[in-house]
Amino acid sequence: MRYSVSITKRQREQIPLLLRSVGIHHLQEPIRRPNGFPVWQIFYGVSGSGEFYIDGERAVLSPGQIAILEPHVRHGYQSTGGDWLVHYVGFDGDACAKLLSCLRLNLQGLFSLTDPDLFLSHLSALAQSASTGKPQLTECSKELYSMLLDLSGGVRRLPMSQAAEGSGLVKEIILYLEDHYSGDLSLDDLSSQFHKTPEYLCTTFKSVTGETIMHYLRRIRIHHAKVLLMEHPDEGIKDISLRCGFNGVSYFGRVFKEATGYTPQGYRLGVKDMS
Repeated sequence: MRYSVSITKRQREQIPLLLRSVGIHHLQEPIRRPNGFPVWQIFYGVSGSGEFYIDGERAVLSPGQIAILEPHVRHGYQSTGGDWLVHYVGFDGDACAKLLSCLRLNLQGLFSLTDPDLFLSHLSALAQSASTGKPQLTECSKELYSMLLDLSGGVRRLPMSQAAEGSGLVKEIILYLEDHYSGDLSLDDLSSQFHKTPEYLCTTFKSVTGETIMHYLRRIRIHHAKVLLMEHPDEGIKDISLRCGFNGVSYFGRVFKEATGYTPQGYRLGVKDMS
């Protein structure tokens, strides 16, 4: 479950700490944001693990830990292999920078929690409010403030680790896939791009991520297709499939349903198993 919260200009002027998004048991897809994201974000590892790249550093988020990301800072994250479930909350507001500085939470990175259950209780309350479709933003602001107060005395910063062998190459491959997913990519294309044999690329990529390059590319394409389906409700399924690198609409439909449990049109309408 994930929810976004729309904010009016008047609400922004009146409420200094604003809930913008919240997710519970979200199956996290790979993300790359070279220009960062406009709001503060906190991720909580539920199960599996994921690797964060934050302004040139990297670290793995394990279950029970949190990652704090500042707005507009270059970052990306991805599963280290298999399903990666997270909770997350996004927030902003005129008081954010000063408040987080006072609470000494303005340092992005990974943190361990003294009392995970306390953090989760705040997150659950925010998700419950957001799920109504019309959350009481003042009450959400109070809950956010309480959450940040509790975090300020209950977190320990974890060191960002050095890159594992081969992960630099893998990061470059992922960035290339993100930039060229809409085209017709093959292992031979990647081999020419990175001046490595296809076998070496495949072995190195799987040792770091736990999955093959082509499977990873397919997940990127599916993610972008999901975004386009929701953001462009009038665009045809065939056009979206082509924009995401799928050469046939029937193949796109089959792969999309395998990955999400929905047909593309069913996903757009929120109807599962729609034929």
